[in-house]
Amino acid sequence: MSTEHFPPRSRLFIERIGSGILVADGAMGTELYKRGVRQEANLEHLNLVDPQRIAQVHDDYLAAGSGLIETNTFGANRARLEKIGLEKKVVAINQAGVRIARQAAGDNRFVAGSVGPLPVPRGDEPLLSMADKRVVLREQMEAQAEAGVDLFLLETFAELEELELALQIAAACGLPAVAQMTFLEGGRTRTGVAVEAVGRRLEQAAAAVIGVNCGSGPREALALLERLASTSELPLSAFPNAGFPDYLNGRYMYLATPEYFAERGRELVGLGANLLGGCCGTGPEHIRALCAAVEGLHPVARKPLQRSPLPVAPQPREGEASRRTFLDAHQQRHIVTVELHAPRGSDCRKILSGASQLAAAGVDAISLAENPLARIRMGNIALANKIQQEAGVEVITHITG
Repeated sequence: MSTEHFPPRSRLFIERIGSGILVADGAMGTELYKRGVRQEANLEHLNLVDPQRIAQVHDDYLAAGSGLIETNTFGANRARLEKIGLEKKVVAINQAGVRIARQAAGDNRFVAGSVGPLPVPRGDEPLLSMADKRVVLREQMEAQAEAGVDLFLLETFAELEELELALQIAAACGLPAVAQMTFLEGGRTRTGVAVEAVGRRLEQAAAAVIGVNCGSGPREALALLERLASTSELPLSAFPNAGFPDYLNGRYMYLATPEYFAERGRELVGLGANLLGGCCGTGPEHIRALCAAVEGLHPVARKPLQRSPLPVAPQPREGEASRRTFLDAHQQRHIVTVELHAPRGSDCRKILSGASQLAAAGVDAISLAENPLARIRMGNIALANKIQQEAGVEVITHITG
């Protein structure tokens, strides 16, 4: 990618990850909880009310060997802060986070502006349109850019379109961005996009680095990064959790040891990772072990890709309207579905009557569970067809393999 338009320190970051392995920091949130911050506290507000505590975490990561630290701004956007009455402090919280990190890092370490996903609406909360999301993300990211971050670290995004939007804003700010997603089991996003398609689209969206973070731990990160490396020649990053948490004695505990974490870090480098760090449950001890494990390593040479074009959605034939589904309205309002169970016999009059009543009441779709409690019932595919024909409502059909 072209770097001429980036500031000098941003260009230096691109050069650094191209020539060696750069180790970033670990978790901020779980580390603060370990140090006595209450679970109900707003962590980003600490930038204003307890900056020394944030600075100490930065200092400990830097002492462990981090060459890049993230600002304590993951959730410092208006959509989250307005829930606790702090929407007027969005700029102040973000710029304080940058200032604290820069003072700790000095001139020899990089500072990445941490930007997380926007909250998923709950209950009767309104859904944000893409235009609304752009306004919210731009406010946060422009505040960080003005305060002097070297790059953005866009992390833990579960929706690809939202991450692509953040990349557009990063480009408008004139700064490179590391684009990291979190995936469900099987390597798909929350909306069903496979990791390979994610890599291709993030490259097209002009990310400087693409990668994975959070998840169930280093083992999952290895599997995902291997697939991601097969789709893009961009530098790769991985910031896994310290394993999957167990709930012990009233606390969530991450059980991956620093030694295990560091060993998997070497394997991530072998798959092509240029930038490594940690997410939930990792602390300075994990980063210290990781730095020692990858010291002297260089980015591996990756095979040139045989590129094929991304699949294009089929267009409707001339004179044919594009088919709409109940999901088309998900950006404007909440989708309402109701789960029904197929009858045990062949008489489906009762469920058809219920589906018709639900359709009249305005539900968007019927969800047909497959064999609840492992009892043999009428086939879901046949029943779904009858419901759609007679009740006029779409059906989500569950099938057990």
